[in-house]
Order: sequence, then C-alpha cells, then structure tokens
Amino acid sequence: MAAAHIDDVLDLIGFGWMQLLMCIACTLASIFIVNEIVGINVVSVDISCEFSLCSLEMSLLSSAGFAGLILASHYAGYKTDQIGRRKVMLYSLGMAVTSSLISLFMPNFYVFILLRFLTGFFVSGASINNITYISEFTKVKTRASTINLMCYAFPIAAIYLPFAAYLLAPLDRIMFTLYKLNWRAWRLSMFINLIPGILSIIILVFLPESAKFLLFVGKDKLAYETVDRLYKLKRKRDLASIGITAINDPDSPVKLKEKSNCCIEIWRDTVPLFKRPYVANFMICSIILCGILFVGTGISLWFMELRQLMGNTHMTVCQMLQENKSDIGNTKHDCPSRTSILIDCIFLGGTFLSCCILLSLFLLFMQHYQILFLFTTIATVCGLCLNFLSSQVPILVATALFTTMCTSCIPLISSVLLDLMPTHIRGMAISMAFLFARLAVILANILLGFCMVSSCLLTFNIFVAVTLMVVILTCLLPK
Repeated sequence: MAAAHIDDVLDLIGFGWMQLLMCIACTLASIFIVNEIVGINVVSVDISCEFSLCSLEMSLLSSAGFAGLILASHYAGYKTDQIGRRKVMLYSLGMAVTSSLISLFMPNFYVFILLRFLTGFFVSGASINNITYISEFTKVKTRASTINLMCYAFPIAAIYLPFAAYLLAPLDRIMFTLYKLNWRAWRLSMFINLIPGILSIIILVFLPESAKFLLFVGKDKLAYETVDRLYKLKRKRDLASIGITAINDPDSPVKLKEKSNCCIEIWRDTVPLFKRPYVANFMICSIILCGILFVGTGISLWFMELRQLMGNTHMTVCQMLQENKSDIGNTKHDCPSRTSILIDCIFLGGTFLSCCILLSLFLLFMQHYQILFLFTTIATVCGLCLNFLSSQVPILVATALFTTMCTSCIPLISSVLLDLMPTHIRGMAISMAFLFARLAVILANILLGFCMVSSCLLTFNIFVAVTLMVVILTCLLPK
C-alpha cells in the first residue's frame, strides 16, 4: 500500500469545481455572519426609531450579537475539533438563521435583543469554521489566495446590507402607515440577509467533511474516499491509478477516543496553544488579529455616527466632535433613516472591496508578512493624517483607508495562523484568536463611546499606536 501525505494529494488535485462550491458556501456564510453581527448597526437608526431607544438600549443593540459570539466561540472551537468542520457549520447556520428569522417578528425590544444574542451565540460555529474548512481542502501554495478570495465576503457584506437598506428606504414612509402591524423596512433588509445563510446551508449539505479532520479522528478510509472523489472529479481517474492507495497526515496525531468531562477536554485542547512549540506564533498572530479588529471593526462601528458629525466646515475630526458633542449619543434620529449615511456605508464597503482586490494582486508576487507590513503601515499613516486633515473628502478617504486597510488583512493573518497550527488544534487556535479579537472590538467600542469627545486626540492616537504595534509584530512572523 502506497500512502501519500494529504498535502501532496491536495497539490495533485489542485482547485476544482468542488473547491469552488466550498468557497461559495463559505463566502455566503461569511456574508450572513458579518451582517448579523456587525451589519445590525446599518439599520440601528431605523430600529431606534421603531422602539424609541435610549443610549443604553442602543449600546445593547450593537453589543448583543458580539456578546453571544464571544461566549460561544471557545466551545464552538472545541466542538469543531470533536465532530467536524462541516457538521458544526450546518448546525450553527441552521440555528442562527432560525433565531434571526424569529427575531424579525418580535414586537418587544428586549425579546428582540435576546434573540439577537442567541443569533450571535449560534452563529459562532460557522464563524470559526468557514476559513478552517476551505483551508483544509486547498493546496499549501494557493491557500492564502483562496482564503483571501473567499473573504471577499467581508467587503461584499459591507455593501450588501446598506445597499439593500438604501433600496428599501423609500418604502419606510409607506411601511410607517403599517406600524400597528410592527413591520418596518429595516425588517425587510434583515430578512434579505437571511438569503446567503440559507443558500450556504443548502450547498453544505452536498459537500464532504474535511479529510484532514477525518484523519485526525482515525477515519483514514473515509478520508481517502473523500480526496479520491475530489481527484476523480478533477482528473477523471482515481488515485489508485497513480499508485496512491492511502493518505496520512504525520503533522497531526490521531485523536484518542477516550471520554472525559467536557470542560476537561476543552482545557486539554486549549493548553497546547500556550506551550512550545506553538505559543510564540499563536500569540503573535493573535495580537496582530486583535490589533486589526480593534482598529478596523471598532472604528467601523462608529463610522455612521462620525459621518453624521462631519459637516462642510474646515475642521479636523476632533474639532468637529467638540463642535457637535451635544449630538453624540442622541438617539432621536429622524424617521425614516437618512439615505446619505447609507451611501457613506456603501462607500466604506467599496473601499474595503478595493483593498481586498489589491491584496489579491499583491499575493501573486509578495509574501504574507510583506503585505501585512505594507497595509498596516498605510493604515498608520492615514490614522496620523486624521490629526490635522480639515476637509470633508480627505477625512472621509483617510478614515475609510484607516479602517479598511486593517480589516482587509483579517483573512491574511488567519491564513498565516492556519499554516502555523497543526490540524488537531487548528479549530481551537482560530476560535481562541478570534475570541481575543472580539474582546478587543468591545474594548474599542467602549473606548470610543466614553472617550471620543472628552479625550479625542488621545483616543484616536491610541488606535494609531495599535496599528503601529501591528506593523512591528508583522516583522516577527515566520518568513
């Protein structure tokens, strides 16, 4: 029996239509996830109008999904290394779509918030598996490019929901007359966001489990059958015809089938991340990911508020915030929502998409760490420029680049982390790294909420300092 390394077999298979389906499924799942957790801020003004929310309730609205995601992500990482990437994604997306759909019919705000929390809780399994799943079916040389293409979902999501809300905005006045039926245009926008999640579930039903995971749990025969099926689809012949009758993964130990307490197993699977030889690379990648999400996602959550305060006067961002500080945190917005703000959100999404396209081009001739260094350096310069820029368009461009140059690097550093971790702790590594990063987003949200006006220069320059720290850490990544 001739056994081959699974990565060598994946190199032989290349990129076929089955991998394309996997990319589409993971991309659709990512669009759904991003808009369920972050995109809720796009329609937050409309939700505030319908429920007459105060500042505290608005904070609950923006944090509910993140809170659920953070609480469940570590357990989801454990389960994905227990029962499989694909199975966790199916369960996760199915429950999240159901919870989100039910929330759209809730007339009470606090029941709505509870269901938004549950949506974040349920979607955690898919959020940590979409990158892991596709990476384990991709050959090493093209893994970063494939993950980056799949992560085009992030900028598409940043355009998808505000564009849907923009098209539906004229209906708000009509829907307002149906207020007694408790159905406003924002509910239609969020309902449209369920479509990518449902399509992802349908595609995943027909896709195989990760062959690397199957090797990890000792199902060598099923793992071989999985890659053999992919090889037949791409090359029109089986692996046996080229002398390969088995596959293995020496880099990952076979999972022991002993049973123990769930908490003990989670602890046992987590501990290796903080021991040699993985701890140094894991911590560097995690801190970089935290910094990227701290800046990129943190500022994007406040982007609509900042744009509302940017008038045509020639003032810096901090001067405008001081000038309009009485309006910050005011939830008495006009109904229906202002379409100009939605256009700004679409512009932010377009900038994000442009950065991802640029990143894809750079991957053809540059290394991961070089691109990370370049993008985060540009972000740092744009952040510094916000200290003295005083025209509306340059401020908008600098803010968009400061945000999107960081967020576009999320798939890149995720790919680096996946390459550095073996299969048996890969799911846990991604879940732990994103757990830390989401906590960083909440910290950024709190910092901006409480200090954006009182200590504006200090607050913005903390974000600049974080990007500078990321620039330095990228130099420590394995070459």
